[in-house]
Amino acid sequence: MLMQNTFCKFLSNSLSLRVPDDTNTMFFTPCCVYDVDAGIPFHPTLFKKERQKFIEATDFLPGCSRCKMEEITHGHSQRTRANEQVPDDIGSDIYKLELVLDTTCNAACIQCGTTSSSLWRKEVAEVEGNKKASSKLQDPNQIDNHIATIKRSFDFDKIKKIHFWGGEPLITDTHLKILREIKDPKNTELQYTTNGSTFPDNDLWDILKDFKRVSFNISIDGVGDQFSYIRWPLGWNKVEKNLISFRDHSTPNCRFLINFCVMPINLLYFSKLYDWFQENTKTISVNEKNQIHYIRGEGKLDLAFTPLELRDRVYQELGEDHTISKMLKEIPYIDHKTMISHLDWWDIKRKLRWRDVFKESAHYFTI
Repeated sequence: MLMQNTFCKFLSNSLSLRVPDDTNTMFFTPCCVYDVDAGIPFHPTLFKKERQKFIEATDFLPGCSRCKMEEITHGHSQRTRANEQVPDDIGSDIYKLELVLDTTCNAACIQCGTTSSSLWRKEVAEVEGNKKASSKLQDPNQIDNHIATIKRSFDFDKIKKIHFWGGEPLITDTHLKILREIKDPKNTELQYTTNGSTFPDNDLWDILKDFKRVSFNISIDGVGDQFSYIRWPLGWNKVEKNLISFRDHSTPNCRFLINFCVMPINLLYFSKLYDWFQENTKTISVNEKNQIHYIRGEGKLDLAFTPLELRDRVYQELGEDHTISKMLKEIPYIDHKTMISHLDWWDIKRKLRWRDVFKESAHYFTI
């Protein structure tokens, strides 16, 4: 058995597998915050060779830039949390597995794109003139092949945590195929990152009750019109009902959390989401600090596009010690023109107006 990496246990004991776009090529990194541009094609022989480099690393690797920066600014990161969570003395066994085996999705969120959403690919293809573009992804047989490759490459029975990403994991049966492979559910934790549009049916709840712990991390970046704009074409009313249903299904082994993607346009609307969450989740018995996770907006709506005047207002309203304020302080400003062009262009296609939906923020963005 290979030795455990004591600098970062995720380098030896975690694995993130992704099939981006509709390429049907699976890539791997040690974890979800490792630079995806550094992803390596997953082939059993290459996997063993490249993973050896992760296991033997004694310092931050080039793909570890996010953890390195977070430790400079906050003193902690995914690396430090991994070293607390992953048990000692398990060698190089895969303890945590993160999966994006398909990106079938019913949303084209404004901050997302074609890599992670089949609906985005359909939208872009139609704009480019391909009227027959499909929002579906690869053949189920190809997903089965990926799962078979995974099982041949390492000891699946040693996995104790599995995180399903998307796409939207609850609208396909990919996650169910993985769950059927787990021989010891009572010692296995599950985590779903979901957009909240789909509530699990009774059959799924019946399966989940046997697992050690199940967390639904629901991506909610605002309430009302702000949510509906960002998570287009999803509607807030339906998702709100599902959130209440998730709340009511919270059991000793199951809970839900909110993932708030922090972006320039929704900063001033966080308090509305927070108030809704506090009002509607009083029965959830988890620590308040763990109820809302803050995710830095990147790509087309990178948090770096936040003007300095808007940042000052956020510091005033939320306080300089708030997590969102701290995120803003560590990110230098980048000209926001490309973001505005992106919003304006898709507003025309979707018959929306971001300046009306985010009135309090709009006047900070001049061109």
